[in-house]
Amino acid sequence: MHLSFFLILTLFFQLTSGRDDVSKDYLSVPESKFILGNENLINDNSGILNGKTSALITNKSGIMQDGSLFLDHLVKVSDVKRIFTPEHGLRGDDKDENYTDESTGLQVVSLYGKKKKPDSQDLRDVDILIYDIQDVGARFYTFINTMYLCMQSALENDREFVVCDRPLIPDGNYTDGFMLDADQESFVGMIDIPVAYGMTCGELAGYINSNYFSNECRLKVIKMSGYSHDTDYESLNLPWVKPSPNIYFPSSAVSYLGTCFFEGTNFSEGRGTDRPFEYAGAPYCDGKVLAEEMNSIGLNGVVFESIEFIPTTVTSPSNPPKYVGEKCSGVYIKVTDKIQFEPVKTGIALLVSLNKLFPAFEIKKNKFIDKLAGTSRLRNSILNGDSLEKIISSYSNELNSFREKRKEHLLY
Repeated sequence: MHLSFFLILTLFFQLTSGRDDVSKDYLSVPESKFILGNENLINDNSGILNGKTSALITNKSGIMQDGSLFLDHLVKVSDVKRIFTPEHGLRGDDKDENYTDESTGLQVVSLYGKKKKPDSQDLRDVDILIYDIQDVGARFYTFINTMYLCMQSALENDREFVVCDRPLIPDGNYTDGFMLDADQESFVGMIDIPVAYGMTCGELAGYINSNYFSNECRLKVIKMSGYSHDTDYESLNLPWVKPSPNIYFPSSAVSYLGTCFFEGTNFSEGRGTDRPFEYAGAPYCDGKVLAEEMNSIGLNGVVFESIEFIPTTVTSPSNPPKYVGEKCSGVYIKVTDKIQFEPVKTGIALLVSLNKLFPAFEIKKNKFIDKLAGTSRLRNSILNGDSLEKIISSYSNELNSFREKRKEHLLY
């Protein structure tokens, strides 16, 4: 009897272990070797490319595990007609213009500035659009909006759209923040998702296709192997290439989910320092007072250390540092447990504390913070002196609704 049960159980595992729709909550599948989506496209799915021309949407973060550019491998197996680049250009040098890439001889078309998506002329000789960019899981990171618009162009021009999936840098199960109000749509917020949406670019593409394009975009996601939402990005030991000029480290990308709000204020988000988005301060701030206040809140997975810094100029002109050459006092947001850390909540808590403690703190009159938050409700709540708990609870219902929709599009 026990032997028969063992045989049945073994057969069950053999039959189900390869199914993508089997939840990890019910079935434990041994981890296989980690392989990026772009590597799977080159190695295992090359039939997708056979006899077809392509165009690649990428930047310098589109690398293989050995650090080489995916572009250099793709040109060997596909007739690549041109390269499309997002904000900050192909090589992270803010070259947001059209030019010929010296390395490949291919035309580079910028999708940042006046032109945000490929037109029919750009795609006249292209069969497949391929997307390979490392993002950071934040709604206001413009790369995902470039992906959205390129998917739209692929649909309008009846072209295939292939996403080479890449790992999330923040905790893969973390979602938080306000959803996007329709009147706040901009290039730092085009998709109705929370600030932290907890999906890989491939999963997000599926979400976009379903919710915006009625699944009519000819989308193909090339999945990663040996990956799950519990995978710690840093455990993969991938070569670190800054996905944008001021995301210096993986830790910068994690804190960015909350400290990017400071772009809409007169408080420095740390540009021009050694740790952008992890250091934050201003000349009017007392870092010791702020650190004491923030540590008293008891936020999970983080401690706040008082620091002083003097911002310097940076080569990327797209968002220059505040207070260049001036001594700033503030805090180092030191993450002690990335799984427990809630960066969006932390960013909101800092805004609440700054408004409470420092009369010189201001939210910019251009209301750019509304674009980042996706709503005017955060700004109004801060100015009204609302508590952190009241602000968080104000969006909990819409966030929970998103979390249910998100589950339908998870691939790992």
